[in-house]
Amino acid sequence: MTGEEPLIEQHQFRESDFIGDHPAIDFVNTVTGWDARPRDWIPNYAALVDWARISGIIAQADAAHLQELAKASPRAAATALTKAKELRLAMHGLLTARVEGTAPRANDLAVVERMWRSFNSHCELAIDPLTGIHIRAGDTGLDVISRTLADAFIRLGEDFTSPRLKRCAGANCGWFFFDRSKPGRRRWCDMATCGNAAKYARHQKHLE
Repeated sequence: MTGEEPLIEQHQFRESDFIGDHPAIDFVNTVTGWDARPRDWIPNYAALVDWARISGIIAQADAAHLQELAKASPRAAATALTKAKELRLAMHGLLTARVEGTAPRANDLAVVERMWRSFNSHCELAIDPLTGIHIRAGDTGLDVISRTLADAFIRLGEDFTSPRLKRCAGANCGWFFFDRSKPGRRRWCDMATCGNAAKYARHQKHLE
């Protein structure tokens, strides 16, 4: 990240915004332009809930409940949003260290661990006769989205060290994704955006 404070933007999330192949990575990607002019697509807690609903992190009923909680306690919702963005920044730092081959910052790991421990203190076990035993968020408090995302990030497990975990090579992007293509040579978050922009830039440079 450039160190520049992200510009807050209103954004209508769509399918093309979910390219990370993992919810925690898609949440990190709610800031675009990490490497140049960062823009934050989560302007308020309501937007966080909408993103979580669309991503599948929370159910529709839970989303409605959280929106009501946020309306009733706007200060608490603002605090929960701040913690979610702190978690996002920490996960970004850990992913950056991974793809660049550098040592992770202790503070980034501490932020994720703190939220993950909070998840475990609020989680519950559920048993499904078809799919077995599951751990799930047991509360619907304002921090449930952050707690669930921290747990999802921890559950990356060996995938965290996979060479398939990549960062888009496009300018003013910085999104992360898992390259699930068979050859494993994907460079862009999306060929229709960053890929075509890079091709155009190379073409223009060739014309100079």
